[in-house]
Amino acid sequence: MRWKTARRVLATVVASAALLGAGSAAAQTQGVSDNEIVLGTYLDFSGPLATWGNALRTGMEMAVDEANASGGIHGRKLRLVIEDSGYDPKKAVLVTQKLLTRDQIFAMVGSLGTVTGAATMPMVLKRGLPHLFPVSPSDIFALPFDHLKFAYFTPYYDDVRTSLKYLLKAKGFTRVGVLYQDDEFGADILKAAQDQLAESGLKPVSTTSYKRGATDFSSQIARLKADGAELVVMSTVVRETLGAMTAARNLDWKPTFLTSQAAYSSAVAALGKDITEGLYASGMTPIPYADGASPQLLDWIKRYKTKYNQDPSFEAVVGYMLIATTGMGLTNAGRELTVGAFVAGLEKIRDYKNIFGTPPISFTPTDHLASRQSFLAQIQNGRWVPLTGFMHYKN
Repeated sequence: MRWKTARRVLATVVASAALLGAGSAAAQTQGVSDNEIVLGTYLDFSGPLATWGNALRTGMEMAVDEANASGGIHGRKLRLVIEDSGYDPKKAVLVTQKLLTRDQIFAMVGSLGTVTGAATMPMVLKRGLPHLFPVSPSDIFALPFDHLKFAYFTPYYDDVRTSLKYLLKAKGFTRVGVLYQDDEFGADILKAAQDQLAESGLKPVSTTSYKRGATDFSSQIARLKADGAELVVMSTVVRETLGAMTAARNLDWKPTFLTSQAAYSSAVAALGKDITEGLYASGMTPIPYADGASPQLLDWIKRYKTKYNQDPSFEAVVGYMLIATTGMGLTNAGRELTVGAFVAGLEKIRDYKNIFGTPPISFTPTDHLASRQSFLAQIQNGRWVPLTGFMHYKN
């Protein structure tokens, strides 16, 4: 009898110790306290991607505020620490070090830029923390696979190949040039164009690069014109897209231009006016125009406009979407929040359709890339118009 009693006591002690150990593990997880989860990111507020950075911040902060207003996640409020990288890899490294050590973030979410992300992702992974959804369609953020890496956007390589394949077939272009930024971002798009042209039995008639942060594209555009390009594939963002197309206008040259998701931006249509009219781009998330919006999206647009007294841009949608998806993973993880539980929580997201019209997103224990699909859009009468449904060059 005494032995049975002793066993019951021992079992109770072991169970209690296990519970205490679980609580202790959660308590010791960096960036997680009883009342708060600390997330970190860096955006660009002072460099060439400042248009993106300012709009991303509004969407991110709106998602955080709404989550907290509804009670947080399992009783914990979200706190988002945002730094300015200036789209400079060196500065991005410095602010990432601050986020990891001084701010003690639980995860890096939605950092902006390919070259900046390439410089800082190893720091986050070495710390043993999740690196989530950088605002860059580069596949380096999903491949090679790492259980702490999660990517949201269809890779540049896939979206450019898909759109270029469609245009080659629909428009019959045979003389294609490439204008690319001389870094990882540009390399992805150059390779996509070269590979898709090769599949069609073609080669680029001209390739020319520019330095990150460039504002003068006259020499590159002059070369593309001289080489007789009919279609120019560009690895450009907002400012560079406007600069390149303005340079073409100054030379009285009117080729067709195609760019990636990086320039599928409300600002390109709004700032470019007649200069960017007719520009093609790949997209993964439709621009949030109120006319034709679903009731759920229209309600979101109204909430955003009430909060910020302006219409939401595509970039604001992206910021909101990335924090909301992070919130889904945190919810799935449960109250005993650890890095492992959070990773498992994200991997439970399957074929999720959000209100913004992206392709269904999924994560699994062996695949942390949300989607590889994109659509082709064109600026018509000053606004982006989707021309196709979601597609992929392999289909």
